Amino acid sequence: MQIEIHQGHYPPPNPDGITVIIDVIRAFTTSHFAFVGGVDRILPVETAEEAFSLRARHPQALLAGEINALPIEGFDFGNSPWEVDNADLAGRTLIMRTTNGMKATLHARPCAGLFVTGLVSAHATARAVLARRPPKVLLVASHPTGDEDVACAEYLRGLLGGSGIDADTAEARTRQARAAIKFMDGRSAYLRAADIDMAARCLDTGFAMEVRGDDPLTILPCPV
Repeated sequence: MQIEIHQGHYPPPNPDGITVIIDVIRAFTTSHFAFVGGVDRILPVETAEEAFSLRARHPQALLAGEINALPIEGFDFGNSPWEVDNADLAGRTLIMRTTNGMKATLHARPCAGLFVTGLVSAHATARAVLARRPPKVLLVASHPTGDEDVACAEYLRGLLGGSGIDADTAEARTRQARAAIKFMDGRSAYLRAADIDMAARCLDTGFAMEVRGDDPLTILPCPV
């Protein structure tokens, strides 16, 4: 199995293989805890305007996301694992707009299979990918310059059988990443240290997150 790491919002084509989009701080950490809290599905969008338009089609859906890491006016949640972990989400649809992870997900095809992950679901994602036995796996660190997503990609590459880093190193690099600093210094009530504490965990959970469909593109929990 060939394993490649790519960084940025526009993954290269991978028509015969599996692509994994990574966003540790915070899109796919938030997504993971939303599913833990009972969300049925997550619909990724690229802009706030698209989020409001999609909710017009799905009026019971909730909106979550950020612009420049801060909550979006009119949204129900920011892009915060702490917020969704403390909300009643059972049976709801979540529409999400984020700067990196959701954008890269929307631009990831063509590929034969598509998953999204942060550190919290890397173990489960590795199991899901290995079960498919793809000829090629493309690991996409969605933050164009952030080390936290690259660290997760290197950790995941190790779980898939390639060269990698251990969990302690991946967690430490997440906490030390430039994107994490503004959450730790108290500059904004909306940027919580708890989000980084939740993101910098290598857990072994019972589900991965798989992307399916086209209209709308849908992220679903995938038991493994």
